[in-house]
Amino acid sequence: MGHSNQEPSHYPWRSSKWLIVSTISIAVFADTFLYAFLVPILGYIFENRLQVNPSQTQTFTSGILAIHGLCSAISGPVIGHFADKSVSRKSLLLLALVGCILGTALIACAHSLYLLFLGRVVQGIAGSLVWIVGFATVAETVGDDSIGAVMGVVTSFAHAGIISGPMISGFLFGLAGYWAAWSVPLAVLIVDVIARLIMVERPHEPQPEPSSETSETESTSLLESSRRSHDATTTLGFYGILLSSGRVVTALLVSVSIVSLNTGFDATLPLHIRHAFGWGTSATGLLFFCLSIPAVVLTPIAGWLRDRIGTRIPATIAFLVQAVVMALHGIAGTDYFAWSSAETGGRVFFRASILAIGMLQPFILGVAPIELTAFVKEKQELTPGIFGPRGGLSRTFSMTEVAATLGMIIGPVLSGSLTELVGYSYMSWTWSVLSIILACLAFMSLLS
Repeated sequence: MGHSNQEPSHYPWRSSKWLIVSTISIAVFADTFLYAFLVPILGYIFENRLQVNPSQTQTFTSGILAIHGLCSAISGPVIGHFADKSVSRKSLLLLALVGCILGTALIACAHSLYLLFLGRVVQGIAGSLVWIVGFATVAETVGDDSIGAVMGVVTSFAHAGIISGPMISGFLFGLAGYWAAWSVPLAVLIVDVIARLIMVERPHEPQPEPSSETSETESTSLLESSRRSHDATTTLGFYGILLSSGRVVTALLVSVSIVSLNTGFDATLPLHIRHAFGWGTSATGLLFFCLSIPAVVLTPIAGWLRDRIGTRIPATIAFLVQAVVMALHGIAGTDYFAWSSAETGGRVFFRASILAIGMLQPFILGVAPIELTAFVKEKQELTPGIFGPRGGLSRTFSMTEVAATLGMIIGPVLSGSLTELVGYSYMSWTWSVLSIILACLAFMSLLS
């Protein structure tokens, strides 16, 4: 490594791009898998293991899911600040692994609400550390000409974890019981441990300090430049520079919106399809599968496309098409038209609209990481050392983490409130209008 005179054994392949990207992919898969794994068995944990009154199960379920996002939002900026000052990203990834194992053990073995929530808090902070440091490591390792495709691959692993976690836990719990179900998270963590121990991060070249060599006539401008550079190395200075850019703000809004839409479906879709079509839990699971599975396949393709033509055109087109689909989604199952009722084509149309939304999301999901990474690297090329010797990538990904967390909070509140106040159709049409607004912002602000 860069801090030792002697390289570790098998250094070339242990520090290779493919192994680093594979390790981070496994790490984010493990995080999302463990997050989603808990969902189908929460009822059993609360009512059978913790003896919670069934009337309180929904309240505690919402709380245990929400606290994960809350911990990420609070810890994200702190993690980003210290990660950019750390000399070793691998040590932080190993620390996150310890937290993940500890949190998972607390959850699995919990015999009180306190231990269950404590485990979720530890798991949430560890997960935030994985995402921030992991994506920063990928951004440092991969060239700018392929970062979109590589980020797409890593994100596909994250989606695979979200999809497979509930499926595996529900199947194994029903087949073999509680403790047998936890054998798969144990196997996932063992693979994660091996990968992180094998990986060796590449030596990082510190960002040079801005040059102070100049003539006397340039001293004033250099003093001002040095002052701005010094301010930018602070956390507030860093965030101030990024948030003063319309490009960055738009990218973050894109991230908030797409996560809000997804979590809004979590809060409204099951109840709506029960009332509109008489569908039960099996149909709900199938619809969420249709919403999620396209991302596993299409996200690398969307990343490759962004590497070729940028983020602006794919995101703009995706938002415009999403506006149309959401408008039609709100009509499906209603009696506004003869073809849209539940007795005619409404059921097929509803399923098709969900699948279409899932197919559009990969072209929107990766916008924020790509745009913010490019912005920070451009600033560092213009003014070397502006964000400190380790750069600002960890703080960059802490911003995308917080944006996603805000989406997790805003989505259920916005969609749930609109559905309750004006109905599911008007909620869908509201998202249609918001998609048009975001398409305009993306076209005007994102990188072409």
